[in-house]
Amino acid sequence: MKDYVADMRQRLEQLNQVEEQLEDSRKWRDDCPSEGAVIESLRAEISPSVLAHHDRLRARGRKSVAEVRNGVCSGCHVGLSIGTVAAVKHQSSLLKCENCGRFIFLAGDGLAAAPAPEPAKNIPRPNSRPKN
Repeated sequence: MKDYVADMRQRLEQLNQVEEQLEDSRKWRDDCPSEGAVIESLRAEISPSVLAHHDRLRARGRKSVAEVRNGVCSGCHVGLSIGTVAAVKHQSSLLKCENCGRFIFLAGDGLAAAPAPEPAKNIPRPNSRPKN
């Protein structure tokens, strides 16, 4: 099942990238039929429900995929619940951000543990009473 999730992530990321390139080429009035063919081939390999959600997000000008880093969605920059972060780490199905609705995946460096905080240094405190 993890292979399915990884495959969907890759296809959605490619679809986002190609659609953005197509939008940029339309701004410059460059018609590129090869990009249209790539988009259609990618869309054919994605399930209709995932594709419908992707299209809703793209219609709003958003990417449909976001990474999770340190428990935060990179799409909306909102912290995810502990349960969602745990589900992302053991992802066996497509998950969505509870806030922005993007499909979320663990960042490549998300498996690395956060650095441990440094121990507090003992700083001498001045006495509150003046010495006589």
